[in-house]
Amino acid sequence: MRNAMVQLCLVLIGVTSVHAVKLLQTSSLHITILPAEEVDKVWAIQGKDSIKMVGIDGEYYLSTVNPGRWQIHVEAKKPYRNASFEEVTIGPGAEKDLGGMKLKK
Repeated sequence: MRNAMVQLCLVLIGVTSVHAVKLLQTSSLHITILPAEEVDKVWAIQGKDSIKMVGIDGEYYLSTVNPGRWQIHVEAKKPYRNASFEEVTIGPGAEKDLGGMKLKK
């Protein structure tokens, strides 16, 4: 019985370590878009992968993205135009604040 408990503890330590390493390798993105009420959808795009960003009052945040090159695409409501944020490179474990973007008519 004691041997089984030791093995269980070792497995739990191993699984926890794998997840901790994975969390250290993920990055995050933050962007503010104004006017907030004119934003329809915001997408973070990496190659063929895309993630829809959810925001509150113009603040959009993704907490677990893969490191690499990302582009932000904003779908705006009429009469505003869609916009894209230049491609940004995010390192492992980095938090990237892209600042603000103002939509144009």
